[in-house]
Formats: sequence, structure tokens, C-alpha cells
Amino acid sequence: MKEVGLMRNKKIKISITVFIAIIVTFVGVKIIKENKIKESITNNSDKELEGKITFVSNRTDKKEELKTLISEFEEKYPKVIVNLELIGDAEEILQRRAIVQELSDVTLIPSAIKASEYEQYFLALDDLGFTEDNIYNYSTGIGLDGKLYNLNTSISWNGIIYNKKVFEEANINKIPKTQEEFFNLCKILKEKGVTPIILNYKQAWTMNTWLDIAPYLLDDNLERNIIINNKNILSDDSGVFKALNFVRNVYQNNYSEDNLLGYEWEQSKMDIKNGKVAMIFWNSDFKYQLEDIGMNIEDIGMFPLPDSKYIKVYGDYKIGVSKNTKYPEISKAFLKFLFEEDHYANAVNISSPLKANSKNEDLIKELESYNIPIDIHGETIRNQTIEDLEIHEQYDTLRRLSELDYSFVQDYIISDDIENLRNQMNIKWNELKEKTNNL
Repeated sequence: MKEVGLMRNKKIKISITVFIAIIVTFVGVKIIKENKIKESITNNSDKELEGKITFVSNRTDKKEELKTLISEFEEKYPKVIVNLELIGDAEEILQRRAIVQELSDVTLIPSAIKASEYEQYFLALDDLGFTEDNIYNYSTGIGLDGKLYNLNTSISWNGIIYNKKVFEEANINKIPKTQEEFFNLCKILKEKGVTPIILNYKQAWTMNTWLDIAPYLLDDNLERNIIINNKNILSDDSGVFKALNFVRNVYQNNYSEDNLLGYEWEQSKMDIKNGKVAMIFWNSDFKYQLEDIGMNIEDIGMFPLPDSKYIKVYGDYKIGVSKNTKYPEISKAFLKFLFEEDHYANAVNISSPLKANSKNEDLIKELESYNIPIDIHGETIRNQTIEDLEIHEQYDTLRRLSELDYSFVQDYIISDDIENLRNQMNIKWNELKEKTNNL
């Protein structure tokens, strides 16, 4: 009986040993397979991306620089081809493409697309490593679902950019803080034979600035006043009305280009460089465009739009990945490449949106020197309440439905009957507001 028991125990030990060996072998094989899979993923991320995508930029003046940037990416991923598409007046073209879901793989984001619509058009980018801690205006790319869908290509602010030498020759040594001071300055410049300020009337994007940017600088409670406090969109104290009157007064006093429809964007840069034009209202990255055509950066000054309540730090165009791309991995890898090490910012000579960039410290110091409040747009978005978001969505919707856009700005600048134009817009706005409230 003892021998039988010993034999049974021996068999059990052998069975356990064999079982353990099988488990070890299985686990070992599994680990090897997992390591191979991880290795394969790593290799694929670096070497095995393959396909063709299209990238859209508005920087028609930086074709060669962007081609060089793309070549660097293609060297890193030899089986990838990136086609470059350059669109000067990008806003309307991109908006039409978005409507029919034909945006390019890596694309500029048309401003007409709201945060609530991001997920309809773009892929989420949360896995690329960008956060609130390392890039400015991160929150502007967040959809209502809390995911990241796009990134600002730069950090910038809008104000009056001017030729310092022209000011010196006209004995202007103080920047204007009020509109009265500004127009007195324009009169001096005009008498010196210099065009005081260029409007670039025929360009949709420059005209939109008088609706997208300027009203908020002149009215720090713009949307709430109109949506909640029920003020007319063009009431006397509305930021929109103030902005429209400002730009109209520029033209009506002959302080801008005479040939509104014949004057070109590229010409405005040359005229500012050569001192024929003194000023332009645009974003701070424009200084680098002037530098690109040979103007000394030290001769370029900038100050806030007169009567501004604060300085608002935005970004330039946003970039995202189309939801319909056939190559999401390639598109996301390319978008990440654009921002890493400031590749895109350096290629087109704009301010980097990355917080680690040392130039941004100088920018903030410059803004602080104007002694008016500074608002980082991304922080405002991050701190929005649900009510704030609803107000903005309604305001944005009403603007679109009422056709309060660049064409209205153009009409307002040259109209002989602005009171009629103003009344019509107020009536249309209020009727649309009542309809949307009743839906």
C-alpha cells in the first residue's frame, strides 16, 4: 500500500511539474508574442506608415519653405507622400468643402465650424501629447464632448501695426489710446502725403476682422449684452456698431486706399515697408511677413486698437485632421510633426503656440507694457460656464443667419445711407432671435 501511495504521489508531482512547465511555456510564448507586437507597432509608427495625404495652408508666400518641411517629414517616413495645397483666401473655400465633407486630410479649420460641430468633421487628437500645459489656446480646440480636435498654429494678438520711421518723420512720438487721438494722428500723416492706414477692403478675411475681433476689444460684454440684455446688435454702445463706425470713418475721411477693389494684399505689405502706408489693423504675426520682404523688424511697431477694453491673445488659423481621411495615422503623425520643434511656425515665420518657446515670454512682456488687461482666449474658453457657451452659440448662429459678415462690413463702409442699413440689420437680427428662441 505504501508503494502504491508513493507511486501516486510521484505521478501527481510529475503532473504538476508538467502543468507548470506548460503554463511557463505558454506565458513565455505570450510574452514573446506581445513583445513582437509592441516592436511591430513601434516599427510601424516610425517606418511602416504608407500612403498619400494632402495638407492645406493659406501661406501662399511660403511655398518653398513648406515644401522643405514636407520633405523632412517624407524622409522620416519614406513610404508617405504629402501633397501641399495653398489657398490664399481660404475661409470660404474651406467652408464649402466642409459642407460636402471634402476637407483635405490635414486642413485649416474654417471659422464657421463651431466647437459643437468639431466631431462631425474632424478626428480627435488627444493621443498626440498636446495639453493645456504645453500649448497656448489649447481649449479653443476642444469639442463639446471634451476631446481635442484642432490646434492653433500660432499665438497672436490684433492691433495697429505701424512703420516707426514714418511716425518719426511725421514727429509722432506718442501712440494713440483713443479714437480721437487716432484720427488726429491720421490727419497729420495725410498732410505728410502718407496713406494713414490700409483696409484691404476686397479681402474677406480682413473685413471679417471688424466683426470677429474688433467688437470684442471695444465691448467686453458684447455677446451677453445682445443675447441676455436684449440690446440691438447695432445699438449705440454695441461693440459691433463701434467697430463698424471706426472702419467706416477711416474710409470716409480718405485715410485709406482710394481704389478699394483694385488694391491687393501683397501690395499693402510693400507699401508699409516703403513708407507709403503707415498702418494696418491686423494680427501680430503680420510683422514677420513684413520682415520676410526685407523690412527691419526694429522698424515695425504695434499698439492696441484705440479705446480697447483689453488685449485678446488669440491664435492664427487652427489645424485639424479630416474625419474622412483614408490615412488617419499618417495625417495625425504629420499634424504632430508640424507642431513639434516649431516646424510649421519656423517654416512660415510666425509666433509658435508652444509655451516652451522663449519668444512668447517677450510677447507677454510687450503686452503688459500697454497697461490694459490681457485675456488669453484659451483660458476664457476653459473657464466658460454652460450659460456662456449657450450665449456664444446663439450669438454665432444669429450672426450667420442674419448674414452679418464681411460683405455687410464692405457695404457699411461705403454706404450713403448707413441708418437704413443699420435699422434693417437690427430688425432682421431681432426677428431671427425671436424665431430661434421659439424653436
